[in-house]
Amino acid sequence: MTQPITTIYDPQVPTLLMALHPKATTAVLSGHKIVEFRKRFFPQAFQAFVYTTGRGVQFFMRCDAAHQGTPATLAKFGNMMQHDTFAATMGYFQDKTSGLAIPITATYRLAHTVTLPDLRAVVPTVTIPRGYLRLDQPERADLLTFLTQQPYNLQRQVDWQRRQPMVQALFS
Repeated sequence: MTQPITTIYDPQVPTLLMALHPKATTAVLSGHKIVEFRKRFFPQAFQAFVYTTGRGVQFFMRCDAAHQGTPATLAKFGNMMQHDTFAATMGYFQDKTSGLAIPITATYRLAHTVTLPDLRAVVPTVTIPRGYLRLDQPERADLLTFLTQQPYNLQRQVDWQRRQPMVQALFS
């Protein structure tokens, strides 16, 4: 049974459009990826429509506020939470002194992929951001309305409550 995103959308939470590569999208939707690492990003809790590179918007997700830490702390966190290799996460942050770990709390797979031409039919000048684009701005109201009307048919919740002691141990 499908329902529109409007049934779960929270207008009080910042709403973003962001992009992920196909491999990351697959990992998020399967539940294997529950943390998104970024060198810099939106630090508050947010909800986002996720554009899969080369495909389109495939899901909507909710995320908690980002945890900031050193690359070593973030690599340890990635290993504990989703079995990332320590070396791979360290490699991602290379010569950075800090970065962000963004906990993914829920995902909602859209019933149909919304392609870039679909988005441009609503807003001809829309581009997919490298970082993120705030959708909850007055000038983007048409795009936000269009996306929140999209139906979803699969959802996944992530239980961060049981992981909280590990999070506090690393980031307190």
